[in-house]
Amino acid sequence: MNPVLQNILDRHSCRSFTEQPVEPEKLQDLLTAAVWAPSGRNEQSWHFTLLANTEKIQALAAAVREADNRPAGYNFFAPAAFLIVSGERDNRNSFLDAGAAMENVLLTATSLGLGTCWINQVRDVCDVPAVRALLTEYGVPESHIVNASAAIGYPAAQPVIHERKANTTTLVR
Repeated sequence: MNPVLQNILDRHSCRSFTEQPVEPEKLQDLLTAAVWAPSGRNEQSWHFTLLANTEKIQALAAAVREADNRPAGYNFFAPAAFLIVSGERDNRNSFLDAGAAMENVLLTATSLGLGTCWINQVRDVCDVPAVRALLTEYGVPESHIVNASAAIGYPAAQPVIHERKANTTTLVR
């Protein structure tokens, strides 16, 4: 099988991580994958903030938990790293660009033996003052909105593999 397609088939959401830190070289590979994603009109109006500090990750999780009324144990699944993809608010392609970059990151992480889980809640509450203060402190530009984020680390358990829905493709010749 084509190795790229095999990597796509191997990628699944991970919701249980070990405490093992992710090596700096692997973190840099993830950032490289992100910046090489396609972007609308090649504007590259994004910013990638990669947290590799569990205390800062958990501070952000606590702020999101409070802002989004999440249950007491909400912690982004306690990853070793956490990626935030942000983009300029007035760029109509920002959200789509973030999706392309995030997919590059998720697939690269899989190829490096890392697990990932796309987290949407940060986007939903990124302008709540307590959350925004942390995002700004962590380097997310204030003129940006969070479009995507992901928990990243070494899997502590095998991910659940979900079947794909039938009848979702059409090939027209």
